Amino acid sequence: MTLFEFIRRNLRWITGGFLLGFGSSFGQTFFIAQFSSQIRETYNLSHGGFGSIYMFVTLASAATLIYLGRVVDYYRPVVVGCAAIVILAGFSFLMSWHNSFILLVICLYGLRLFGQGVLPHTSQTAMSRWFHGSRGKALSLASFGNMAGEALLPLAAVSLMAIVSWRDLWSLAGITLLVFFFPLAYLALKKDRTPETPLTSPGSKGSAVSWTRKQVVADWRFWVVMSGVLVVPFLVTGLMFHQVDFMEAKGWARTVIPSYLPLYAAAGAVFSMLAGMMIDRFSAVSLLPFSVVPLGVSVLVFAFGGEEYFVPIALIILAITVGSWGAISSAVLAELYGTAHLGSVRAIYSAMMVFASALAPGLMGILLDNGIELSTQFAFSSLYCFGLGLVLLAVKPQLMLVRTPA
Repeated sequence: MTLFEFIRRNLRWITGGFLLGFGSSFGQTFFIAQFSSQIRETYNLSHGGFGSIYMFVTLASAATLIYLGRVVDYYRPVVVGCAAIVILAGFSFLMSWHNSFILLVICLYGLRLFGQGVLPHTSQTAMSRWFHGSRGKALSLASFGNMAGEALLPLAAVSLMAIVSWRDLWSLAGITLLVFFFPLAYLALKKDRTPETPLTSPGSKGSAVSWTRKQVVADWRFWVVMSGVLVVPFLVTGLMFHQVDFMEAKGWARTVIPSYLPLYAAAGAVFSMLAGMMIDRFSAVSLLPFSVVPLGVSVLVFAFGGEEYFVPIALIILAITVGSWGAISSAVLAELYGTAHLGSVRAIYSAMMVFASALAPGLMGILLDNGIELSTQFAFSSLYCFGLGLVLLAVKPQLMLVRTPA
């Protein structure tokens, strides 16, 4: 089946996954970070102070997601996804109305839980469960939603803040979620797709036996895979959260990185689609060792690039990893552990992903407060990425073996 034929037959479900990913943008770091200066000024917070609060609420949302993420195994994606959109809108409105530090913490917790957590978790779980032989293409196409948000919303927020207050922008975010994302997501997802099975789907890769969450966490392969996929949200979240401070340290205008994010998202979409087709041909497990190397190259360019023209170069290289990461990280779990308990299994992964993204703002902020510049942090991070790629390549034969639960 060609790509265009696949899209034609499955447009409504792919669109639903896309909308859940796009709608999650209002709780993602790349959007919240655009308000970091205003939040720090309003509540008299330092870089490390705001980063630590952000880390705390994100860790709390990760702990919650371990249990809340299981609902995807018991309720239809349309129910979970639409409910999460409404709740995310509620926290967006609350963000625009309150002046309380306690409510700021509660708002950030809700935005992170339902934005970065529940919405993409629901989208990726549904795609992984509904598709097998074409899982890579489905995951890649659905992940375009997050890329679209990353391309459009930061620059839109920076531009609109010139004419409206930052609190009014959060009201606009809530209205957009209720008026645009909620009805469209409902229409796209109200009819479930009949899942393919490993036995009936041509070209399917992965186990026909489904592992329980308890069996998965007892398997050493799961933790090796996590070491590879979690470095991506850690470094990307750190870069996006501290981008304003990073640009100031480099002597760049505040709009430099946001202005290139559309290019970054477009490149990510291309690499995501390529990764999806390669997953369907070779498997996600075989691609995993190569997914972290471009990340290392990218942060290395950011670390030593002093001129603004290095930004699009670094972002395009970063797009190789980020574009492929969403499809690879979701598909590899389905390949290794089946899909019957995938919501429960992915809840652990999603919580760990949120946990990794939580550490970055706080840890990098504390290092900044102690005089360790982001360029230095990125330089050392690149070494970790390159070493991790070698480790994953060394254990790939063991990951490729078909196993059954102990």
